[in-house]
Amino acid sequence: MAIFISYSSQDRSSLEALTTALRRAQQQVWFDQELGGGDAWWNKILEQIRASDVFIVALSNHWLQSKPSQAELRYAQALQRPILPVQVGPVDSVRVNPVSTLQIINYQNPTVDAGIQLVTAIHALRDKVPPLPSPLPEEPPVPFGYLMRLGDALAEKELSPQQQLQMLVELRSGLDEDGDDPSARSDIAQLLRMLRMRHDVTYRTRTEIDNVLGEIGAVEAGPAGASSTPQAKPQAGPAPATEAGPAPSTPSRPSSPQAAPSGANGQSNKRLLVIGGAVLAVVVAVALIAVFATQGGNRKPAAKPATSTAAAAPTRIDSMLLGAAEIGNLVGDQNMVSAAHSDQLRSPQGTLSDPECLAAFEPLQESMYRPHDPTAVHSEVLHTQGENPAHRVIEAAVGFPSAEKARAFLQASADKWAACANKTVKFTTSSKSSEWTFGDVTGAPPKITQVRTETDGSGKTCQHVLKAVSDVVIEVEACGTDIADGAGQIADQMSTKGK
Repeated sequence: MAIFISYSSQDRSSLEALTTALRRAQQQVWFDQELGGGDAWWNKILEQIRASDVFIVALSNHWLQSKPSQAELRYAQALQRPILPVQVGPVDSVRVNPVSTLQIINYQNPTVDAGIQLVTAIHALRDKVPPLPSPLPEEPPVPFGYLMRLGDALAEKELSPQQQLQMLVELRSGLDEDGDDPSARSDIAQLLRMLRMRHDVTYRTRTEIDNVLGEIGAVEAGPAGASSTPQAKPQAGPAPATEAGPAPSTPSRPSSPQAAPSGANGQSNKRLLVIGGAVLAVVVAVALIAVFATQGGNRKPAAKPATSTAAAAPTRIDSMLLGAAEIGNLVGDQNMVSAAHSDQLRSPQGTLSDPECLAAFEPLQESMYRPHDPTAVHSEVLHTQGENPAHRVIEAAVGFPSAEKARAFLQASADKWAACANKTVKFTTSSKSSEWTFGDVTGAPPKITQVRTETDGSGKTCQHVLKAVSDVVIEVEACGTDIADGAGQIADQMSTKGK
């Protein structure tokens, strides 16, 4: 049997009891962060819904506000999949929502009775799974597809004033339609910032962007005025810390972060699980009863060991990042500003003449990290304020299931970097090309460093650092003409905050 669980990343902590019980029952858990973005990502989600025997709604106000969640639910209903709402967070009204007519299991404070009720309901629904309708219903479009299209358009070298205004109109319209979704609102804010930072942006467009960003800031601040400036966390990976500047990137994939559970960015605002197993009902029932019987009533499951995934929770790695002022002090530049946040790994931002050196050249490469099963990612791009930034920094913290996996990733990276020592590579983006020569790798796990130098005689260098701290890997790249050990100092300061 396959179970599809649709939920908001904002409810991740609330879902821990549910997912832990299923994992303890030895069920396979699949996260959509293993996918790429765009059409392929959405098609895979729809495929998993079609393959499911039970569609679980992790019900909460966050889930109800998520546009991708609603699209998933409508598709599951069109496919006649059995639907089981499981309440994991506050709901303003259990009578006025898309699943109000169905039996809702309250799993906010799991007990033995709630566990048995959950398993019984899953078992009963499993026996009522109808065949898929023929022909299949029309597939819903990719949620927030216009954001992906506009993200691609921002990669163009030149945009006319008319194109800029048209893009602004679409983003403003998107904010009116989708602004209640935190994921979409973050992506819209990020695209607006990217448009504002373009070299060809007109004064009129910039002024209008500032007005829209002000509206977003007011929404996110709320009545209490908690924050006047929106700090969106787009799911797309940060731009490379090279002379080319932060390249525009595709916004978060709106389905779900694993942080997204994302993102994310994203990753984005949802996570989806597929749990397989022909004897799920019996096994889960035994597991739930055993867990709660041994731990007593409403008590939460015992804390996991220090090397578990929980140790690398997003809140922990978020706190490890330094602020612009701190980084400015370490690189000797008091004009550093934040350009972008992300909670996802990234794909290449350009073409490298030697693909084997990509991980040494660009931070947070998905092809390098993914085989080592990272559990959470958070990164930030910072640079000197102005059109020709003197310094650019990428700082990132990546969680792993254990300290051993973090150390294994660092050792694998050290081997990759060492193989590129003294090589000269050409990096090409849509706007320019540059040549860089790698130096030797210095240090050894748990901390390694490598410097590359641009061959044009400008004196520009990029220092790249990896450092393992328990089950977290810190990755920092700092570029400029006077970096020295700036990236190393940033990594050391981040590791201090992570202890």
